[in-house]
Amino acid sequence: MYCENCGNKILEGYKFCTKCGFSVVSGIHNDKSINEKLKNKDEKWWHRLLKVLYIISYMPLLIIIPIVWSENSCYYCSNGDSFWYSVLTLVIYIVIIRLIKIAVLYVTSGRRPEWRKEFKRFI
Repeated sequence: MYCENCGNKILEGYKFCTKCGFSVVSGIHNDKSINEKLKNKDEKWWHRLLKVLYIISYMPLLIIIPIVWSENSCYYCSNGDSFWYSVLTLVIYIVIIRLIKIAVLYVTSGRRPEWRKEFKRFI
């Protein structure tokens, strides 16, 4: 007999696949788990794409922060305004990106927004 999940050969009397741990005993459970795995595979694809887009959305900071710094720097004064404007820009950008992420996850997966969890990650 062979495992329906990974194709590994299962010896007689075994209840689980030794390679992937898939249950061989209950056929009903196997059908449910196959459907769940197919559903999870589709969800994983979307989640991977969303994670890549989320990471890419931080790339403009590599351009924005130096521009803010250079526009607010003063050669003859040393009051540190450029630093604080850059920090403020960074915080505002991160908050906006997090809000967009929460909205996209709500629309794509139908999950209820987890505001506290998302913003505690940053702090």
